[in-house]
Amino acid sequence: MASSTISWPPVRISKVAGRYLLFDIDDVMHLRKNHNICSVFVGTIPQNPQQNIFMGLPIELMPEEAQVLVDKNVAYIVDDAAFHSASFVTLDDDARRRYLQSVKAEGRKAQMAAAESKLSAKPKITTTTTTTKKEKEKPKTSENEASLEADDETSTSLFSPPSPPPPSGVSHSQPSQTEDHPAFAITPTTSSLILPPSPPHVPPKGLFPFSASVNVPPSYPLYAHLQDRGYYMMPGLRFGCDYNVYPGDPLRFHSHFQAASYGWEEEIAVLDLVAGGRLGTNVKKGYLIGGAVVGDDTDEHQKKKEGIDENPKAPRARAFCIEWAAM
Repeated sequence: MASSTISWPPVRISKVAGRYLLFDIDDVMHLRKNHNICSVFVGTIPQNPQQNIFMGLPIELMPEEAQVLVDKNVAYIVDDAAFHSASFVTLDDDARRRYLQSVKAEGRKAQMAAAESKLSAKPKITTTTTTTKKEKEKPKTSENEASLEADDETSTSLFSPPSPPPPSGVSHSQPSQTEDHPAFAITPTTSSLILPPSPPHVPPKGLFPFSASVNVPPSYPLYAHLQDRGYYMMPGLRFGCDYNVYPGDPLRFHSHFQAASYGWEEEIAVLDLVAGGRLGTNVKKGYLIGGAVVGDDTDEHQKKKEGIDENPKAPRARAFCIEWAAM
């Protein structure tokens, strides 16, 4: 089972249009390494809308993954749309100034990167012309700085009102007394820039009034049961089940089980057992069924023997593995 002793602030999960998303790559790596959460990358490049093989950030969490992280006090869920609009209304002057400065800094970085890429793409042409003494003494400005100045002039002319004409008797060479306008080269994709600069380690109750709930499916008890035992799980639609269960990181291991959830008193069709068992055996996986425990049918002795501390907020569950023989 992965170790979760590393101190890490609670992860902010954004709920957008009923989907649970993570935008920070550091949080993604932390959850994958220490909490057995893989999820699915769903982000695409705007210039490549047909991208469907290699995705990028954000990652989309299953409702079961989001709920198990909340139950373990590892993450909290925020309704991003409500939080984003309300935070802009309540921003004070200092917070607004910090936000504009952060946006401007990101815009400067983007401009510098674009200018450097243009310089590297230009072919270098060597000439044999001689320079005069005056040209040698003249200070040279790099093309990078020139392009940045041109971009600043363009952004000022596009996004700022025309500056009033200077009063009579004042030369045009004097520096302007108007305030510097923020750069508009970068549009923030998340609300992280308007969060407090130093959030507390554990968010107290009431600090996030836009916290959202999770609508978990009936298979959540089985998911929490397997996740507590150190398994990694991915969606199992490809193999006709609820989850593909891995003994370690899916980048290193093949899945060992195809898990399907059933109610404790639910009748299971024999054809479902035959189909699941044969498919699991053909693809070298065990067909695992399980669900929430009803009554006093528990495995406390086995739990103590394995030294497993189950999620106290999740219903207890039992699981059984079926292998199709005589193939």
